[in-house]
Amino acid sequence: LNQAGLPSPKAHTSTLISGIMTSADDFAVNIRNKIQAGINRRDDSFLASFYQRKIAGFGTSALNQQQFTSVLEELGIYLKGEEIQIFFRSMDANNDGVMDWEEFKRAVHTPSTMEQLINTLPISQIFADAIPNMKDTDRLRLFCQLTSEQIDGIIQGAIPYLKSIFEDAVDKIKISEEAKDKSKANQSTGKFEVPPEMSAGSVEDFLGGLTARIGDPVVGDFWKIVESEHCKSTDSSVPFLTSNYGITTTPAQEWEITTKQNASLADMRHDRRLPNPEELWGSDLSKRAGLTLIEVVVLVLYTGPMFALYNAALRRWPKAESERGNRYTTTIHVLVSAVLKLTRATKFAEGTRVYRGTGGRMALPLRFGQADEHGCKGFTEWGFMST
Repeated sequence: LNQAGLPSPKAHTSTLISGIMTSADDFAVNIRNKIQAGINRRDDSFLASFYQRKIAGFGTSALNQQQFTSVLEELGIYLKGEEIQIFFRSMDANNDGVMDWEEFKRAVHTPSTMEQLINTLPISQIFADAIPNMKDTDRLRLFCQLTSEQIDGIIQGAIPYLKSIFEDAVDKIKISEEAKDKSKANQSTGKFEVPPEMSAGSVEDFLGGLTARIGDPVVGDFWKIVESEHCKSTDSSVPFLTSNYGITTTPAQEWEITTKQNASLADMRHDRRLPNPEELWGSDLSKRAGLTLIEVVVLVLYTGPMFALYNAALRRWPKAESERGNRYTTTIHVLVSAVLKLTRATKFAEGTRVYRGTGGRMALPLRFGQADEHGCKGFTEWGFMST
């Protein structure tokens, strides 16, 4: 075992392969070693002592990238290819080219891809459900009174459920990886077009705000200004086709449909509904949010085909929709105002998660998974996202 409590890299690999292919006992020993090494590296006192021994051995006060890589491997953390360069740069907070103690600790404690995956599984819920519960009794008090035998019983009772959870996760990831492999194979043979990278902004773009993207709104009678953007602009009578339901319409038609409830102009396929803006304006939520009537009208417009042109103006893509000569600047500012007001007036259930799929039609930008010089990952979505 090395200083981190793990077998050396060569022995580690050999044992793991042997454990999978021939010996369940060796595999179990290897797993216990990996778990103990994980416990060690999450212990700051152990990690500090380990770090000091390593820099003393190197005769330095901090770790360069090569040293950092070898030390991570001793701790059981293996990165491939360019991952180590990207990870090192993102963890090197002061950009001095070496990893001091605080940077090293943050790097080691950064959840791996596997940790992030396991955190999505309901393992903690299984154990929480297994803790005894009695009416009118403090559950934490019951927890601290558990005996060793009861703890063994909880663990044994949970094993079948844990096994089922793991098997289900393995099957799902297997399907996902096979789909990725198939996609790569198709791309290499030219069978399918490689999806374009999503148009997305950076942190600086977010800080620049909406005005930096589409300009300032026109100040005045917002009803007349928004109406003009839909009915008196260069593209007001130019048809466009929505990508989701294949509806052909024009901005002027959508204004008429929404403000005058003129269903005769609307393509009512796909169970399209025409909410009445004035009725929505009178709702409790609208009153709590302090929405104006024009804000409600723009919200209703967005839920219909006009979303395509608003988002095209923000994303500057697709080309046909974004180059119609109309940015809908004031309309979009009004829409943002409405969304922000609703956000402040809406109660969200604790733990609510929102997911957004790309439908396989867009590739996520590199910054989604690659940290910047501040250690931040992610991107700015230019448009409004439906969820």
